[in-house]
Amino acid sequence: MKIDYSVVIRTMGKAGEKYQKLLDSISMLAPRPKEVIVVLPEGYDLPKEQLGWERFCYSKKGMVTQRLYGLQQCKTKYALVCDDDVYFGSDFVQKLYEPVKKGYARLSAGPLLSYLPKPGVQSFFRAVTGAEVPKLRKDKNYISILSTSGYSYYRKINTRKKEYLYADSLPWTCFFCEVKAVKEIHLEEEKWLEMHGYASLDDQTMFYKAKMKGIKTIVVTNAVYEHLDAKTSRRVLSDIAYAMEFNRYVFWHRFIYSEDNGLKKIIDIMAIHYYFFCKGFYNVFRLIIGKLDTKAFTAKKQAVKDAKNYTKSKEYQNLPPLKRKERR
Repeated sequence: MKIDYSVVIRTMGKAGEKYQKLLDSISMLAPRPKEVIVVLPEGYDLPKEQLGWERFCYSKKGMVTQRLYGLQQCKTKYALVCDDDVYFGSDFVQKLYEPVKKGYARLSAGPLLSYLPKPGVQSFFRAVTGAEVPKLRKDKNYISILSTSGYSYYRKINTRKKEYLYADSLPWTCFFCEVKAVKEIHLEEEKWLEMHGYASLDDQTMFYKAKMKGIKTIVVTNAVYEHLDAKTSRRVLSDIAYAMEFNRYVFWHRFIYSEDNGLKKIIDIMAIHYYFFCKGFYNVFRLIIGKLDTKAFTAKKQAVKDAKNYTKSKEYQNLPPLKRKERR
């Protein structure tokens, strides 16, 4: 099988052995990629682990910025875009390419089950808030976006059997794409994603915006891969907490509330207020038992206020319209 594709890797060059496992995976891919493009932040050293035939590029630091720069450098029709800490089998690209080749979708990915909430008390609270809600029964969507800005998911899939499921959102850890499709999404327009350092909901924003533009994403159930989670980034907890709540509100306002009409807008408002009320109660509980520090708690509250002001700003109002092809 011939596939005109490249591999695009976003890295900071510090994943070590886990990055080597990714390189080992790439070496075994059949067919072999025409090019491997490794994108590092400006000023960072090249990783010691190398294939010997990859092309290194530098861009401004950022989870969104580095990925998009890598795709801009890509000369092939398709690309496997991944972080520096994943591992997959030799036929991984073949599995992801098949539904794209048949025209079912222009983006595809494997089911990263570790991305979904693990059963337990914390996942119960997250389900109650409307952040991550398990589906009681299987439908055509692996993941569906909710009016709370959270998502519902179906965990009980058979990864030994090939099946195609659509998805409103997926982790950005590893996905296959038609390069032109990603460029048509114009994720670079969503500058708010990286306004506060940590680009929370960047993956959800890309895949959901793709859906609204009529660009479908499919999960190939037997295209299993492993996320080794190198954790090479070190950030202040309060900064992450702030970015997560700020980006969540902006995502809700731009992609849910602003795209609905009439009664749906009222439901959207009730949903987001319900989410932040439950989340606020949960955060107070975590603060009391010592699972959340005061600085992060304060940052979360301030983030929502700042996000509301941002959606009223001239900068936000001047964001390009979505030109949607598919309603929510």
